[in-house]
Amino acid sequence: MRAPRLVIATVRACVIAVAASGCGSDPSAPTQPAPPPGRQAADARDNAVERQITEMHRAARAGDISAVGRAQRELERLAATDPGPATKSSASDPFTRVVEEFAFKRAPLFVQQISTTESSHRLYAGVDRAAFCLLTPDARQAAVDGALEPIDRRLRAEGISDLQFVVVALTRTAATMDRALAIGRRGSVRLTQRGRACT
Repeated sequence: MRAPRLVIATVRACVIAVAASGCGSDPSAPTQPAPPPGRQAADARDNAVERQITEMHRAARAGDISAVGRAQRELERLAATDPGPATKSSASDPFTRVVEEFAFKRAPLFVQQISTTESSHRLYAGVDRAAFCLLTPDARQAAVDGALEPIDRRLRAEGISDLQFVVVALTRTAATMDRALAIGRRGSVRLTQRGRACT
């Protein structure tokens, strides 16, 4: 079996060169043009998203469910005001299109990382473990179900009925089934023992 290919949400970075002024500067040196306004807005949004992700993690580690909720509501607001167009995949395979068009860092699950294997319709969704485990078991299951349902419905309409949606804690290594917090398949979700006890 081939190793999973990892698809990670990335944040655009922009470096703005500012012309030096004052003692020792060369007034004849060319300056870098500022990025276009659209790019500046996208960069500002991406930076705001990353700040909220960091705040969500910090609050979850501290057990502050109110602060986690505020961070997640702000993530939703930022998602609704995304200045960029939604990514549209040109892939012919329906599962590949779902993977390439996956909406990261959005309610109800706030997935930050996905990976797949080429030999199956299994999608690993990496979440912030502390934030996930701060939810009640019923809320964890509902969040996974809310993320699974539209993907499963879309794939079933295109003839794919064997989707496995596996929620795992964010990882730097390849995700595996034995690390699953929850598993969604055939339109239903179950928390694993690890996901119920949050061990």
